[in-house]
Amino acid sequence: MKTFKESTLLFFQYHMLIGDEDTTAALTVFTYSQLHVYEKRLIEIRGNRESEWQYTGVCLPAGTYQLAFVATHGLQFMSDIALDNIVISHFPCRPTITG
Repeated sequence: MKTFKESTLLFFQYHMLIGDEDTTAALTVFTYSQLHVYEKRLIEIRGNRESEWQYTGVCLPAGTYQLAFVATHGLQFMSDIALDNIVISHFPCRPTITG
């Protein structure tokens, strides 16, 4: 368990090579509580990303929890989902201002 006193940035790289027929494939990041339940879905990524590694970031909310990276796919045994370079920054998330 980790306690975040304020919202914090999570960055990671991912690779998803998913068959066109596999419409259920997803990479999801959840907060995972002390009660061993997925509490909040932070991000869900779906679909084929070809052969390129992708880079993304998400704001982690303040609180005490673990992170759960959950990769799911359907019946396509050739599907591939991978993670790399997972980094929790020391910088707080800033709200996006739109005009």
